[in-house]
Amino acid sequence: MRKAHAAIATTVGAVLALTACSPDYAAGPAGTVSDRSATYFKSGGWRYRLTITTNDGRRHDFRVTRHDYKHCFHGSAYPTCTRR
Repeated sequence: MRKAHAAIATTVGAVLALTACSPDYAAGPAGTVSDRSATYFKSGGWRYRLTITTNDGRRHDFRVTRHDYKHCFHGSAYPTCTRR
């Protein structure tokens, strides 16, 4: 019984630690997604970036979370695509 409780406590602790450390990047400007990229780094894991083209034609490249990357496809409206 003690082993079961210890395993549950360890699992809950690991989940809390991982959710507490999720990155929160600054939102980019509103516009249309014109490019997406995902790059793997040995030291830090995956890094996701979106390139947004605003209404005035300017391009902005910025880092996003995995969730935002998965939901924002080429041609979708940012930041609306992040709210699913």
